[in-house]
Amino acid sequence: MTVTKRIRLLMASLRVTPLGIGPDRLVCIAALVACISWLGIAGGAATAGPLHDAALEGDAGKVAALLAQGADVNDRDESRQTPLIDAALAGKTEVAIALIEAKADIEARNDRGFTALHAAAYSGSLDIAKLLLDHGAEVDASSTHKITPLHVAAEENQTAVAELLIARGAQVEAIQEYGFTPLSRATFFQSTKVMVLLKKHGAKCQPKIGASYVDCLAAGN
Repeated sequence: MTVTKRIRLLMASLRVTPLGIGPDRLVCIAALVACISWLGIAGGAATAGPLHDAALEGDAGKVAALLAQGADVNDRDESRQTPLIDAALAGKTEVAIALIEAKADIEARNDRGFTALHAAAYSGSLDIAKLLLDHGAEVDASSTHKITPLHVAAEENQTAVAELLIARGAQVEAIQEYGFTPLSRATFFQSTKVMVLLKKHGAKCQPKIGASYVDCLAAGN
C-alpha cells in the first residue's frame, strides 16, 4: 500500500483532516489544552510494513499468512505503532482477534503513549474495546500526557465505548496532564451524549473550562 493510500485510509477511519488539525483542533491548540491526536501515524507511514497495511485494510487472511511466515506481531512503525493499534484505529475486529490470538502485546504504546484501547475509543470500535478489556487491557491506561481511554471516548463523542469503559471501572474523574477530566473534554468538544452519561455516573463540571461551564451544568437537565 502506498504511503498516501495508507494515510487516507487512516484519516477516513478517524474522521480527521489530513494533518489531524481541523477547526476544533485549532481552537484546542489556541486554548492551550491537551488535544488527543494521532499525528504520529503519518510520520510512521513511510516505513510501516505489510502487517500494518493488512491490519489497516482489515485483511484477516493476509494477517494470518504473514504471521505464519514469521512476521513480528508486535512490529513497530516509526511512531512505534503496532499492528494491533492500527487495527483498533481502523475498527477491524477480525484482524484484532487474529493479532491477539497470536499474542500481540495488548498494552503496547505508540510514541505518544496511546494503547490499542485508546485507539478503539478514538474510532468508536466497541467490539474491539470489549475484546481488549476481556483480554486484560488496562481500562485507565495513561498516555504520555495522562490521557485515558475515557478521555478519548469523551472527546470523540463515542458514547457506547464510554459507557463500556465506565462499566469496566474507568475513573470518570481521571485528570490528564493539563488538569481536565473526561467531562471537561466532552464539554469542550460538545460531545453532548457523553456529557450526560458522565454526569449520570457522578462526574462534576469544572469551572476552569470557562464559558463551556454553563453548557456542562445544563447537560442532562
